[in-house]
Amino acid sequence: MRLKQSITKLKNSISRRSKFMRVLMWMLFVLATIALAVLVIECFRFAGTMTDRGLAFRFGRIVALVGLNVLLTAAVAVVLLLVIWVRTSKSLPELKGWHLEMPESEFCSADAVEGFSLDDYLAQEQRVFDELDSFIDHRWESEVNGAFSRYRRDSVCYPETVVDRNWNRTRVLEAENPIGGALLIHGLSDSPYSLREIGLRLHREGYTVVWLRMPGHGTCPCALANVEWPDWTAAVEVAARGLKQKLPAGLPLVLAGYSNGGALAMNYALAAIADSSLPKMAAILLFSPMIGINPLARLFRIHHTVALISRTVKALWTSVDAEVDPFKYSSWPTNASIQAWDMTQEVERQLALLEKQGRLSEVPPVLAMQSVVDSTVRVPKLISSVFERLQNNSNELFLFDIDRFDQIANLFNLSFEDHVFPNLEKEDLPYQLTILRNAKSDSRKVALESRVGGQSFEEVLELEWPEGIVSLSHIAIPFSASDRLYGNRAATTNTGINFGSISLRGESSALLLSDALFVRCRYNPFYELMENRMIHWLNNAVKLDGNATADLQSS
Repeated sequence: MRLKQSITKLKNSISRRSKFMRVLMWMLFVLATIALAVLVIECFRFAGTMTDRGLAFRFGRIVALVGLNVLLTAAVAVVLLLVIWVRTSKSLPELKGWHLEMPESEFCSADAVEGFSLDDYLAQEQRVFDELDSFIDHRWESEVNGAFSRYRRDSVCYPETVVDRNWNRTRVLEAENPIGGALLIHGLSDSPYSLREIGLRLHREGYTVVWLRMPGHGTCPCALANVEWPDWTAAVEVAARGLKQKLPAGLPLVLAGYSNGGALAMNYALAAIADSSLPKMAAILLFSPMIGINPLARLFRIHHTVALISRTVKALWTSVDAEVDPFKYSSWPTNASIQAWDMTQEVERQLALLEKQGRLSEVPPVLAMQSVVDSTVRVPKLISSVFERLQNNSNELFLFDIDRFDQIANLFNLSFEDHVFPNLEKEDLPYQLTILRNAKSDSRKVALESRVGGQSFEEVLELEWPEGIVSLSHIAIPFSASDRLYGNRAATTNTGINFGSISLRGESSALLLSDALFVRCRYNPFYELMENRMIHWLNNAVKLDGNATADLQSS
């Protein structure tokens, strides 16, 4: 059933429930206040009354009252949270067609029956985009206001015309004489465009590359509001098998994941150890991997309950912004946070299981590129769950520090240091650590500080922090300064919209755009260095991987 039909039923059935919740909250508040007053009175009476009842009886009464107060206070807090959530949701902008409808042909895990191939996935994806085109040309046409919209064909934001192709879709780029295969998995709310440059470099190196569009992405935000994480894992398995079939026998496979795609990459690599039917990976590349996120994401599990007690389906959304980015959703459904949390927990479950079985040594080599400042993922979790756990000297964690130039040092929030750097201070790390940081405190010139085992090395580079960029961000890692959409406008030939250099001034509430669009760093000024480092590491890692070497010899 379409979401829009569900919304109509929801509105028809819950019109009286929000009033009931307000009454319930006030009743609980009054009861909690009375219980607190009784507790205070009981404490004063403890020493001088009911002495004939005994100490145990009097003490038991106080314990019971304390418990009652805790329960009532918790109930008030929960109901208050729901009321605040409902009121906040109602303040969101009105939902559009792309928030309420989605292509019905979207892939789900149930579609991945035996024999379902990558070609079948691509054919199904074509039907998805045919449906999307129909929405754009008919049902949504009247809902597009203004020149900037990814759902308006003559807009500078329209995905078909922004760059060389529609990078919202899966792409397969075969090498003439392949040295291996690379499967690239984008992040949450993103599209294959986010790993476009990295995939093109891998192709130039000789890899056959598959940029996989994950279910629920690249079409409309409503699709992300209805997808589940098993749909993603099923799609990755289909793509991995399809990629292997496109290569001569024995060539190594590489898995690259960005953000949530990093969690999916780790999940697949771990699952392939336990499931011999899945193609094995020779190496894993991670970019801002979503290995750990804020546990508060679990609270969003009650979003359907909140919708049931409210008058609006907007309770199912954390933010509703103008859809102007051609390759990334601007609006955020709460379901996205729920599925991301479940995905990270699945990775943790598999890591714990392999650790218990003593099989972590079978995990392929891992390279992670990560900013030390990241508001989306928990960097310490990446260190403790992956790099400290795997105990593999061929793994490398590459961190981008902040610009610590003295003249602006007092402007930084350095609270992240207490959580990140203590994890890196061990004398003998079980992996290679590389940090890009200022060569000196009075200079923006950068250096690479590397630690391998108990040895340290430093290399001063002919690179420096660009003025105006104080740190990278979660979203910046895989984009170069010359990226047409997210790069530095001065370094591109783009004459259309550019999100890396967009600058507007006014009150934040005046725009249907997030403040982060103007503040958050969207490109990596050290991208070329990172890309070259990635290729160098990959060449060594594939040679070091025993499974890949054995496969090559057997072929």
